[in-house]
Amino acid sequence: MDITNHITTFSRMIVFVVITLITSSSRVCCEESQFNTYEELTETQYKNHINEFQRSFGKQMESEFNLKWVEGGFVHNFSNDQPEFYAYRRATLEEVRTLVLVLTHKLSLAIREDPIMLSYLNKLSLTPDTMGVNIQFVYLHNWSYDDGSIDSVYSYHSKEGTSTVKKLYFQYTSTDPFGDFSTHDNSVYTRIEESFEDATKLHAAIAITNPAIHQTAGFEDELIQILASFEAEMKKKYGLRFRSSGWMVAGKPTPNILEIRTKCTYLHSADNREARELILLVAEDLLNTLNDSEALRPYLEEYPFPARRLKLRMLFRKEKYFVGDVPYYDESMESAVLSDDIITYYHHIPNAKDSNMHDRVVYAQESYQEAQKTFENTPPPTLFKKTTKGIKNFISSTIHFLDLAVIVFFMFLLLMVTTGGWLLIIPVVIFFILRRRRSPSQED
Repeated sequence: MDITNHITTFSRMIVFVVITLITSSSRVCCEESQFNTYEELTETQYKNHINEFQRSFGKQMESEFNLKWVEGGFVHNFSNDQPEFYAYRRATLEEVRTLVLVLTHKLSLAIREDPIMLSYLNKLSLTPDTMGVNIQFVYLHNWSYDDGSIDSVYSYHSKEGTSTVKKLYFQYTSTDPFGDFSTHDNSVYTRIEESFEDATKLHAAIAITNPAIHQTAGFEDELIQILASFEAEMKKKYGLRFRSSGWMVAGKPTPNILEIRTKCTYLHSADNREARELILLVAEDLLNTLNDSEALRPYLEEYPFPARRLKLRMLFRKEKYFVGDVPYYDESMESAVLSDDIITYYHHIPNAKDSNMHDRVVYAQESYQEAQKTFENTPPPTLFKKTTKGIKNFISSTIHFLDLAVIVFFMFLLLMVTTGGWLLIIPVVIFFILRRRRSPSQED
């Protein structure tokens, strides 16, 4: 009797296992059959479907998060390209992290609900979890702010060691308004990289209520207006050209104004005395402007705001058509840099190995207070020196204008000969194209 019961029980177990295997096999066969069905699509059919998928996803994200979808994205190669968006606003690292996480999650959900997209990813050995988005934070004409806020976030996937599993990563980029390309030390850009998992943990620690807007600090609007007015005044008084000014440092959020970082260009040569005078005048004007603002006063890390919290780089350049701004390679200054209460002056000297090349070296260095004392004790330039300097600048400006006039004249002459004169408008257009492109004033 016992043997019979054991046989009966064992037989039922075998039947159950067989039924389970058959059911599982049928499900797998159905899924494989579905993938096989979509894998029979041509590359053109895939691209057309991906194009429509991306358009639908992009337009939906536009309306939900106040973005501008950039048409293109992953139409041609899903494994390399990502959906791209413009966000016409400033953003802190925390705001960007939240936004890219939300969009990535929504993209993953949308892909999972689309069998054809899943089939395409399967062909590329990818999963929805490895797909991300790219976002650029810009203002008028798609210019980046370059003021220390986040310029962009880029998504990419990579393999972890020897494993074939691909993980999603984010790279955030910010431009330091104080940085200088001529130093060749990568000081202009700040790049922060983090995995999807790390980004998720950091996001959980800092709550961002609405990733569709930039949550401005209490002083932000006032400071932006003050800096814009200051830059316009410096251009009018001294002929200085500012690219951008900022107070943010990527990855270092602060409720107060810790420092001001900025850079400007003076389109004339200057010796050490002139460079000292100019950078001191600009620094004092900026400090007075900040300290005179009652609206900013509660947010200043120190009041009065001191010079050691300014980072100011002043470049001395000359304009050249087809080249842009270039340094002076004579005995004049290349730049004057105020940082950590120290002013450093740079100039160029001939390279020891190649006299046709020049090296950028330190000319002199002094504390801000020492520079002030030297400036106060230095007698003003004589009338002869002022006149000589004025004539030199006038000749330089005249030569610069004549260079452009000659170029426009010969192009005008060439068009007259080749077209009979009906394209006379083109030299006017070329005139404005050849002029160095100026950045438009930044808008919020």
